[in-house]
Amino acid sequence: MSTGMDRIGGDLRDLLRRREIIARCELLNRTYQIVRTANLSPSEKEELSKLVGKQIPSGIFSNILSGSPIFFDLPRLDTYTLLDGKIFHFIHTKKYSRQDFDNANRQFQESKSELKEILIENLDQMLTDFMASAGYALKESGRMLFFEAADRKAGCIIYSDLKEIDIKDINSKPDADCIILIPSAENIGPFVQFFQEKGDSIANSGIQIWVANLEQGSIDPFIGYTTDMDLYNQFKNPRLAQIVRSTWGKKSNVEADWE
Repeated sequence: MSTGMDRIGGDLRDLLRRREIIARCELLNRTYQIVRTANLSPSEKEELSKLVGKQIPSGIFSNILSGSPIFFDLPRLDTYTLLDGKIFHFIHTKKYSRQDFDNANRQFQESKSELKEILIENLDQMLTDFMASAGYALKESGRMLFFEAADRKAGCIIYSDLKEIDIKDINSKPDADCIILIPSAENIGPFVQFFQEKGDSIANSGIQIWVANLEQGSIDPFIGYTTDMDLYNQFKNPRLAQIVRSTWGKKSNVEADWE
């Protein structure tokens, strides 16, 4: 009988056989999906945590690219290139043609709709785990997720891209914090522009925007501030919103520390 760890290893091998040249963002999101659907037991989670760190999906992703993957017979993705501005990983010991790279990019482009759905599901799980660590239980799911702690409530909505944010989508409950979760991006230019155009109005409305870094397995505040110390203590960089406000509050080329 196969274990959850067996399923992760097998699914990763199948993925990298089908995608010998693979976009970094696709590998990241499919790794999260593979871990999420493996139904790891508590003992397997504990074992994997010892090998790759507490944030298992991001730890496995980093491990795949480390050159010494913990799962048997995975290719060593030790080389990368840029295709249409996206990082693609592959092994240096195999000779690939220009057509191979074109085909890899085409496959990635054709998978974008599916990958967007996978990203939303990954962010949903990441947020649910983050809130649970702060003492919040998921009470309702759907377009908005509603969480409750002993004396706090939060309504959260997830977007796959900063450009998709629409404040009119938010239909939170009375006395509930309003939170938007978005993924981080390789290019922070759109974040600077968004903050300078809409940051003050969003913060003044009481809405918080959080940024999820899937590669690090972390969530941090981008706009707005929580007064719940249990949430505050879960952020990797709880002062990020303050850094953003002080560096981007005026027209500036200074970049905040997103790491």
